[in-house]
Amino acid sequence: MIQRNEPVLITSATGKTGYETTLQLLNDGYAVRIFVRSRNRRALELEKRGAEVAIGAFSQYESLAKALKGVRRVYYCYPIMPGMPQNVALFIRAAREAQLEAVVFMGQWLAEFADQESRLTNDIKTAYQLLEDSGLPVIYFNPGYFAEVVIPFLEFIIQLGIMPSPYGAGKCPWVSSRDLGAAAAALLRNPAPYVGLKIHPTGPESVSAEQMAAIFSRIRGRKVRLLPLPDQLFLKAGFMTGEEFGYDAFSIVQANCYNRQFRLNRFDVGGPTTVVKELTGREPEDFETIARRFIEQSPYRQRSFSRWLSAVTKFMTMPFTALPTKRQLAALNQP
Repeated sequence: MIQRNEPVLITSATGKTGYETTLQLLNDGYAVRIFVRSRNRRALELEKRGAEVAIGAFSQYESLAKALKGVRRVYYCYPIMPGMPQNVALFIRAAREAQLEAVVFMGQWLAEFADQESRLTNDIKTAYQLLEDSGLPVIYFNPGYFAEVVIPFLEFIIQLGIMPSPYGAGKCPWVSSRDLGAAAAALLRNPAPYVGLKIHPTGPESVSAEQMAAIFSRIRGRKVRLLPLPDQLFLKAGFMTGEEFGYDAFSIVQANCYNRQFRLNRFDVGGPTTVVKELTGREPEDFETIARRFIEQSPYRQRSFSRWLSAVTKFMTMPFTALPTKRQLAALNQP
């Protein structure tokens, strides 16, 4: 049993699930060390709450080894960027020396399917094999699509009553980062029953884009119309607004791959699971609860003529946004 004063290491602690996992453990009185690239705003916030900060990079063995000193359990969450197999190999080397008791590894539901075009998904598959061969005590934490991916659409939903959708007729048991963080924290507190298993946390029900639009209509108090978004326009929207939401070219291209898998209904294979409730003791948030929070926190939540005009301008500009060449886009998805 881990002692509360023994540090748990959280990598990518300023990201979506890393941040939520860190908050959960700190709130429960556990010592937490966060592995981050810099003391940015979120890192400083977590430090003020009691987290110990370890500065480093996934590609730097020395910083990994230093961060793992005195640690028995780790949440290894790799950012959306190239290089995972090489950096996981470095982590395995450092983790063996640290004689870890448990590693919760952030994977991906799509990695369960053979025919994947996403470089990140295929890197995760390679990482799985490396970890399985390593002999480390690993729990494979494999969520589907995070509900946070709808946040870039909120300006159009709130101001224009339009929900752009690259999702076709597919469905997804959308899950929030808040629930994923709570589930990851539960695994770190009690990993033994789950070592070697693949854990697939989801939201409570599968929701289509059409149902999402109806939910946003109810929250907004006005009709929200679904607007199909072809891949080319999705890419243009991503490159136009990506920086605002922290998405770079690599992550935009990966998301485009995931949208195609969504339309094949891959995220809904097997349907919703009870993992979040089993781990945390409470039901996961439904999509309406998540959506209401997103709107409450959105800088676009108040409707006004100036915000409406800004959204119209952005919407009309989108089709004319320049994209990298097809060769350049393809290169972003090549190993």
